[in-house]
Amino acid sequence: MGIQRYSYEGDTNIGFHLTTSSEQSIVPPDFQRKEDLETKVCETFIARTRLVGLFSAGNSNNILVPDSITDRERENLEESDVDFHVLHTRETALGNQIIANEEGALISKRLEDHQEEIKEALDVEVKIGEIADIGNVGSAGLTNNHGAVIHRDASEGEAEKLKQVLDLEDIDIGTVNTGSPFVGSGAAANNQAILVGEDTSGPEIGRIDRTMVEKE
Repeated sequence: MGIQRYSYEGDTNIGFHLTTSSEQSIVPPDFQRKEDLETKVCETFIARTRLVGLFSAGNSNNILVPDSITDRERENLEESDVDFHVLHTRETALGNQIIANEEGALISKRLEDHQEEIKEALDVEVKIGEIADIGNVGSAGLTNNHGAVIHRDASEGEAEKLKQVLDLEDIDIGTVNTGSPFVGSGAAANNQAILVGEDTSGPEIGRIDRTMVEKE
């Protein structure tokens, strides 16, 4: 697995622009690193924007998208091999509020009414929680099936809860893009690849590598 720096249309917060899991991904048009993800890929807008990662979240069983998607975006998803589930909620920034892998998911309290639906769609255990006292757990953490790097102000209790929910081998605090604690906004990861914002420093990449890349 390689960790690569990337910016999308000049934006180093690349976590806002894609959702990826070990088997499937959604990316916006002209996303140059889609082949590096080594998954099935649907290339589309979500909610009329390129902020695909902001408005979607999920795993290899389903990617959750808001009901604000357009008919054309739904057609793009249906015509692809990507499995998706439409969540009818006013909390449309799903990528900010969900952190998930193939083993579990942690969601914001704002999605509590949808906890059972999310559990059924992703086919994993779903818990409600925070990272660094922040409800936007998706923006505050980056994960795959091996490890996670989360907001530098996360407590030991929050880290341990996430580690258990996602059944992780390792977890650590960290930053991306030279000091941003919102790791999930500035990076994206699956089991095959990790993309980090172009401004991410060598030490930041090193911490992600030690925590999230499974060593042979």
